[in-house]
Amino acid sequence: MTTSTSTRDSALLLHADLDGILSASRNLGAMCALLPTLRSRAIGTLGRRWPVQARRDIQAEYRIGARRLSQDLQARPSEGGVRLIGRFRGIGLRNFGARQTRRGVTATVFRGKRSLRDHAFIGVGVNRNAQVFRREGAKREMKQGRYAGKQRQPLVAEYGATAAQMLAKGRRPERLIDYARGVLDAESRRLMTSASMEKSVM
Repeated sequence: MTTSTSTRDSALLLHADLDGILSASRNLGAMCALLPTLRSRAIGTLGRRWPVQARRDIQAEYRIGARRLSQDLQARPSEGGVRLIGRFRGIGLRNFGARQTRRGVTATVFRGKRSLRDHAFIGVGVNRNAQVFRREGAKREMKQGRYAGKQRQPLVAEYGATAAQMLAKGRRPERLIDYARGVLDAESRRLMTSASMEKSVM
């Protein structure tokens, strides 16, 4: 099992090495005839379960909805195993329980820790999506929107953690790698047991 990062894909990658699991098995000789089936089923099972487990682990620490987080977490088959991918794409602060107050906007990125973004506000950007914004920088002429032609400070969107940052935090990679190892090992054992039962019946 390995953990790696990729700036080219703007993502953090966790790689579950199926071949490594199989080569370490004491029953490798007995598995040889089953390897193609085992590989396909194990990769499929882990591909379905790994993102769900990662989401649950992340949500235990971060206050973010399952639907939004799942958009930036996915598992893909790779050579010899499965990759769990967490995107570096920004997740708007509004997804972390943002609330408008007189002083600004409060949000809970980490569960149980609500913080204030001074002078921020919840509004609709030029792309028509609701976001948390603040005004920053020197005034300039607005080119579009309700203030087009007027001198205003530019809007800056406020973001929480990215899926990649949440995936990489603390010992989460180690926990998820251990989970992947358990799924692959259990799947190989289940398939071997099933094959043995079929042979005994024949």
